[in-house]
Amino acid sequence: MNEVQLLKATHFPKATQIMKTLPYNQLENKLTSAQKKTISEYVVSRGIRILATIQTSNTNIPVFESETERYDSIVFLAINVKDLKKSALIYKVFMSIMPNPLVILFWDELKTRWVFSTHEKKKDGFLASKSLYEIQEGVSLVAVEKGLRFDIFDKTNLKTLYESWVERILQLELQARYNVYTTVSLKDNLLEKLVAMDEQINDYVKQAKKESQLNKRVELQQAVNKIKEQKAKLLEEIIE
Repeated sequence: MNEVQLLKATHFPKATQIMKTLPYNQLENKLTSAQKKTISEYVVSRGIRILATIQTSNTNIPVFESETERYDSIVFLAINVKDLKKSALIYKVFMSIMPNPLVILFWDELKTRWVFSTHEKKKDGFLASKSLYEIQEGVSLVAVEKGLRFDIFDKTNLKTLYESWVERILQLELQARYNVYTTVSLKDNLLEKLVAMDEQINDYVKQAKKESQLNKRVELQQAVNKIKEQKAKLLEEIIE
């Protein structure tokens, strides 16, 4: 992965860019035995890179803090992994030892996967994941470099910046998966609705294949058809 090209194409301010390898020994003493096992099994040696840190001092974007949330610095990491399916698990490991909102771009030799999370403060000053957003491999770096720009983020404060970053990547996934070109809101996540429908359809189809009774298979097929109709109607409303 060409991280220099990525940051240049997406117009991240030069002052935010770090691009250095994070030594594992700086993390090791903060990890539990289970977390160390996760890192050793799924993260490539010397594969943890800090790409950028976005904070008030290098962007003039205000901090956001409330009783339940804190966004004072956003850390952008790229992690070379052996199995992209373990991205969410690895993200949670890093989140447990870093007190800042994280954006992590996971990559192997062929594909990439983005993981974000909305957060809430814990009493110890660290953050707990509220909602995890795992963007699938269908969103290529080429699409990101063409469609993601730092200057289009909402810079009201660091929270709005983080959330607009998530929304833009979700929008790119919506385009890649459904060929739908519209904005995505975390408050009314169209992509989440479509994915949930597809998952339910696949679940019913799997059940039907295993079902030996004809009447049960017919019921499951009717359920599939109903969800497909709902999905088609939703897509029609978007296009209109």
